Parts: sequence; structure tokens; C-alpha cells
Amino acid sequence: MRLVLLMLLSFYTSVPELNACRKLLDQSLADEKAANVFYSQLKNIKQTDTPVMVGFQAMSEFMLCKHMINPVSRVRHFNRGKKLLESALQRDPDAAELHYFRLTTQSNVPSLLRYSSNIKADKNFLISYLKNEQAHADHELYKRIKNYLLINPYCSAEEKNLIKTL
Repeated sequence: MRLVLLMLLSFYTSVPELNACRKLLDQSLADEKAANVFYSQLKNIKQTDTPVMVGFQAMSEFMLCKHMINPVSRVRHFNRGKKLLESALQRDPDAAELHYFRLTTQSNVPSLLRYSSNIKADKNFLISYLKNEQAHADHELYKRIKNYLLINPYCSAEEKNLIKTL
């Protein structure tokens, strides 16, 4: 019990671990409580933290707005997430995880929000990333990107066949 308490305390007082963030992100998609936990654990990330952590903070904003009813609050969180993600990408334009975040977001938000201008570029970036041997260093990210591209409606059948071989 003390170990669990200690782990939870360390999670709340420091920057969350990458795999924990990925797990919470996945859970947040369908679970409002998980989205609230995800948001609360990342709301104190600073702009000076790593761009990937700022990207996770952006995703926590997007996940939170997904579960909100109030349209004004939804738009406010969406815009905050968009701003955070774009600033993280400016700081680290070569981070595959950030391109993955933007592609998943832009592929799924309503066109009314006018946030879809980078779909093709991000898709091409991520396909190139998968071709690179260094992509295998983070197997979890590699697998996430590959699986997402295989179901992404913006990938052609030819691109999906290529992705399957990578």
C-alpha cells in the first residue's frame, strides 16, 4: 500500500512518465473520468518542459473538450490544445509523436474548426518516420503510428500497403 501511495505521489509531483501518459491518452478517448485525470496530471506542464510533454498537455486539452457539453468550454479547451500543440511542434519539428498527435487530431475534428491543413504533411512525415531504422528505438510509438496510419482514412490503399511492409 505504501508503495502504491508513493508511486501516486511521485506521479503528481513530477512530470508524468511517457508510457503512463500514453496509457491515459488512450483511456481518455472513451472515458470522461480518465480524461479529467489526464488533464489534471498535465495541466502544470510548463512551456519550458520537453516539447513532447507539452504535446501531451495539448492532447489532454483535446480529450477534455471531447467530453464537455458546454460549447464555449469545448472551444476554449480545443483552442488551448491547438496552441500548445503548434508551439511544441515549432520547438521540435522532428518529433514524430507530435506529428502523430496533430494527425490524429486533425483527422478527427469537425471541419467547422478549420484545423486540417497539416494532414497530408503529417501523414507523409510519419510514413517517412516508419521507414527510418531509428523509429524502432521507441517500439511503442512505432506501433502506435503504424496502426493509426493503417486505419486513417487519409491514407490511400497504396500507402497502407507500403505501411504494412514497414
